[in-house]
Order: sequence, then structure tokens, then C-alpha cells
Amino acid sequence: AYLEIQNIHKRFLTPGGREVDALRGVSLEIERGDILCITGNNGSGKTTLFNCLRQDFPWDEGSIMIDGKPIGNRKINVISVFQEVGLGVVGSMTPLENLSLVFSKNPRFLYSFPKRKFERKIHRFLEDTGLRERFDSFENTPVSELSGGQRQQVAIMMAVMREPHLLLLDEFVANLDPNVRTDILTWMKSWVRENEVTMLMITHDLDLAEKWGNWILELSDGESVRFERVCRKEEDLNV
Repeated sequence: AYLEIQNIHKRFLTPGGREVDALRGVSLEIERGDILCITGNNGSGKTTLFNCLRQDFPWDEGSIMIDGKPIGNRKINVISVFQEVGLGVVGSMTPLENLSLVFSKNPRFLYSFPKRKFERKIHRFLEDTGLRERFDSFENTPVSELSGGQRQQVAIMMAVMREPHLLLLDEFVANLDPNVRTDILTWMKSWVRENEVTMLMITHDLDLAEKWGNWILELSDGESVRFERVCRKEEDLNV
């Protein structure tokens, strides 16, 4: 398996000193290019699991392996898109300018850069995604003036352009209109397969999970109560 999580435990202390088990022995194995949808009620451990994958804090027991090696021993590009609209984008910049930030390693680039330098490259990328026409309508409008769904689309495209090994999506389509959501999910599923990116998606929508993921992990009180491959009818396999 490409991603192996074995018997992960994570405990927290409340301000009152009470110990809480956020994760209790969660295990899973998925391959490169798989889409794992993680479901469960609030407080079930979904976000804690993502934080472990991002190595935001150490876990107490268990292991996380990428391609057979501990996650901390590999240079892994883990990129996240959050439910909070527009997190990770610069509101004073246009979508085109935000997307150009992906191509620069110089932090000063944020404040002064040739704003059209990467336009052709970005447009070629958007054409490959099939989303060019949608972006054309707002690519030169400051992000702060866009709708929540449009800002989220910019954040999604920036995440994809960073070529992640692991892409973590936390309720990332919750603020998108149904038609936009379908377009984004359809393209992302194709992109994941083509580039063999492993994608994990938190969602409260079980129907969405069963339609778009090929694995489902359901958590409850920090424990895995369901981990299984999604089986679909033949006509649904290319959705």
C-alpha cells in the first residue's frame, strides 16, 4: 500500500485535566491514486486524523507509512483545502495572480512580481482541467470581491497546481453550487487517476462519499467502525 496507517492513537488533555481519546486504534491501507472519503459525526476524529497526516502534532501510538517508510522520514508534499472559504488565498489579488504564486519560491514574489509572467502557463493548465471558461469570468477580479464558491475554486486550483503527494480535502465542496461541485469533483477524480495522487476527503455527505470515493472510512468516537472499498455498477465507474 502507498499510505498505511496502523493502530493510530491520539489523546488530548482538556483544560480541566480530563484525558480524551481523539483516535483509538485507527488503521487503513490505500494505494497511490485512491480516493478515501472519511465520514463521521462531529468529534469522531476526522480532523485529528488529518492533523496527524500533516504532522501538526505527534500521535501517541501507532505508525503512518508512505511507500513503506515512516512519514517523517520522507519528503512528502501534503496539501490541504479547508471548508473555510478562501483560506490560503490572498484577497487583494486576482485569481490569476493567486495561481501565479504557485510558481515562485521567493516570498517577496507576493508583493512585487510580473503579474502576467505565468498567465499563458496558467491558462494552459485551466484548459487541461476543462475549467478555463468558468475562470475566464472572474480571473481578473480581486478575490475579496468573489463569491464564496469562486474563492473556494481558486483555493482548490492552487492546491492541485502544487502537485501534492497527499491531497487532504476537509469539506472542501460544501460551499459550492451543485453544478460547480459536480464539475470540480468530476475533474479532480480524473486528475487523481491520471497523476496517481492519493486523496483523502472529509465529508458529512455519505451519498457524496459513496459516489466519488473508492474507499470509505467511517469514524465514531475516535474508532473506525467502517473501512471498505466502494463497489459501483459498471456504468458508474467512469463518473
